[in-house]
Amino acid sequence: MMRRVRLCLIAAGALSLAACNADPTAPKAGVTDQMLTRDIAAAAATTATLDLAQMVDGELAAGLPATASQTALAPACPYSPAGRYVCPTVRTPDGLLLDRSYAIFAGGTPQPAYDPLRTDSVNFQTAVNGTLARDDRTLWLRHTRSMTVSGLAGIETTRVWDGIGARSDSMRVTRDGAPRTTRIEAMDRIEHVVFRLPRATYPYPQSGTITQDIVITSAADGAPANEARSATRHVVVTFNGTRKVGLLIGATPCTLDLETRAVSCGR
Repeated sequence: MMRRVRLCLIAAGALSLAACNADPTAPKAGVTDQMLTRDIAAAAATTATLDLAQMVDGELAAGLPATASQTALAPACPYSPAGRYVCPTVRTPDGLLLDRSYAIFAGGTPQPAYDPLRTDSVNFQTAVNGTLARDDRTLWLRHTRSMTVSGLAGIETTRVWDGIGARSDSMRVTRDGAPRTTRIEAMDRIEHVVFRLPRATYPYPQSGTITQDIVITSAADGAPANEARSATRHVVVTFNGTRKVGLLIGATPCTLDLETRAVSCGR
């Protein structure tokens, strides 16, 4: 109960108190529990794969080599006197707008460039905004992240990512015979996501998790505003070194394909 109240407070700017107090198990406005699970699964899959893409692309932007023997790359963004590289807005392969800055550290001290012997971590601060269209849904995304990759000093065999983030997403869904509009507010945590080097040999995280604490509100077309259905879910993506990873939505076990973003769930 405390977790549910806390998540409602986190989302207070976007969700009404009526939605937070709603019975999460009672069908309302033509939206079923299965529909909520599918909407959460789609949003969770999109978020996790976007986070992984930002990790890989961020390393390249900061000049980190893809193998232990490769020469460091030239930084892709200008260095500011404040001690961070501030990048221009770019458009991702998905068509989203990405704003990013990063700071390179050795022993807690900012560095003007990556040094393969001294650099031990890089912190990235990002904001992603835009629209994604899928077969039966359109998503409007607004994500912020602060993520740090560590374990960089000396000859590397692995890199470790940790971080936190928040997001406020909307979704227009046309499947299930119940066209609906869904809102998702979430606090996300990246915990000890480990990549092995070289990247070409080990493209997927070997271990670690991305945890998402979600407040979801959904209403079918034409339903009264006070009949939107609301629920909270604790979502965990667990990496295992392969493209197909565990995705747990509350008590529902699912599998996420990191390449296609497809999710399949058990009963």
